Amino acid sequence: MKIGLRVAAALLLVAGCTPDVPKPGVSDDLAKLRGIIDLRIPASSGRWEVFGTPEYKGGVPGPTFLITLVAELHSESSWFDAQNEQTGSVYIAPEAARHWLADDFRQLLESDKGNEVDLSRKANCRRFTTTLKKTGEPLKGFVCASSGRTLLHLTIWSEQ
Repeated sequence: MKIGLRVAAALLLVAGCTPDVPKPGVSDDLAKLRGIIDLRIPASSGRWEVFGTPEYKGGVPGPTFLITLVAELHSESSWFDAQNEQTGSVYIAPEAARHWLADDFRQLLESDKGNEVDLSRKANCRRFTTTLKKTGEPLKGFVCASSGRTLLHLTIWSEQ
């Protein structure tokens, strides 16, 4: 019996077999985050979460077209001040405004959710690139700074 690609992927998701993507949920384990990506941000603490778009909320999962990592980190402002590359046009995942983010970061992400925007003109944001630890695959995103905190938004995977 032949199984379609989307059906097979859905079965794997239901079974919890998603490649190189941590289990859903917010975490404050920076060691685990550093095990997933080359963080390069001197963070002393923070919270982070990986989620898919559309976000799975129970039932039969639909096709995911985007996997995003969002983190709010407490880091040295001197690190951010040394970043000088403007964001350019970046896509903000529709679900990026996580409930656990500080109000200013949540509002920034909520105001442009699901859109491409140049955050360099709207907020104290910079381009951020890094790699997946396991594969070395390049990742693109942005960081924003506010009151000793750094917002990180990275696209882990996109079907585009």
